[in-house]
Amino acid sequence: MRSLELDPLAKVPLYAQVAARLRETIDNDELVPGSALPSEAELQCRFGVSRATVRQALQELEFAGAIERHQGRGTFVAVPRLERALPELTSFTEHLASKGVSSSSRLLRYENVEENGPHDARGLPSPDPPDPRLFPRAARPLVRLVRLRFANGLPVGLHTALVPAAIANAMGFTRERLETDERLSLYACLEEGGFRLRTAEEHLYARLLEAGEATLLDAQRKTAAMSVLRLTRTDRDELVEVVRAVYLGDKYDYVIALARGQSTRGR
Repeated sequence: MRSLELDPLAKVPLYAQVAARLRETIDNDELVPGSALPSEAELQCRFGVSRATVRQALQELEFAGAIERHQGRGTFVAVPRLERALPELTSFTEHLASKGVSSSSRLLRYENVEENGPHDARGLPSPDPPDPRLFPRAARPLVRLVRLRFANGLPVGLHTALVPAAIANAMGFTRERLETDERLSLYACLEEGGFRLRTAEEHLYARLLEAGEATLLDAQRKTAAMSVLRLTRTDRDELVEVVRAVYLGDKYDYVIALARGQSTRGR
C-alpha cells in the first residue's frame, strides 16, 4: 500500500481525509475483500497523523461497512453484501463465484444420523438444526455435516446439512474429502453423480447469533443473523439435501421479485 499525502489546509478534517484515501485504495482494488489493512501504527506513520485520527478514520469506514475490525486479528477489507436473487437456485460456491468472491469451508462435524428426531443435535453450533424427519424413512440413514463457510477468507455463515448417507457415499461427499478440499461443493458433487437439481424450498427468518455461533463467525454475541432452511429436490422430486444456513445479517441481501396479478387489482 503506497504512502498517501493529506492536505492539512483543507477544510475536510484529517480523519475524513484518511478515511477517503483508504476507501480510494479499496475501491481501486489495491486491497481486495478479506485482505488485511496495515496496523494503526503503520497508518499513523504513512499519513503523518495521530493514532486518534487513524482510529476515527477506521471507525468511519467500519460504520460505512467498508472494513471489519476483529480483536486480536486486525482490520480487514469487508466482503460486500452478497445479493441473492430469488428464485435463483445456486450453491454457496456458485453464488459467491458469480459475485467475484472466492469461497471455502472448514468442516466442523461429520456424523451418521439414524432414526432419531431433531433433538439429537446437541452440541451443534446452530440452535435450530434441520430435522431428520423431513426425509422419508426410505432415504435414511443420513449424514449430518456442519461447515463454517468463508468468503475471501472471512467467515460469513454456518451450514448444517443433512444428506442421505447412500447418496453422500456414492458421490464421494465424504469426511475425508471435506477435510482435505475446502472448496468442495455439494451441488457440484450431486450433479457430477447424476442428480439433476430442479427445485428448492426456502424458509427465512431473522434472529440473533448464539454464543457458539458468534465465536465461530468472529462476531459479537447477539449479532443480527439470517436463518435459512432449504430443502433441495431433484427433477424426480427426490429430497437430496436439507440445510440450515445461518448467515451474518450484514452479509446477505435476499431479493425477491414480486408481480401484481390480475386477481389482486381493484381490491
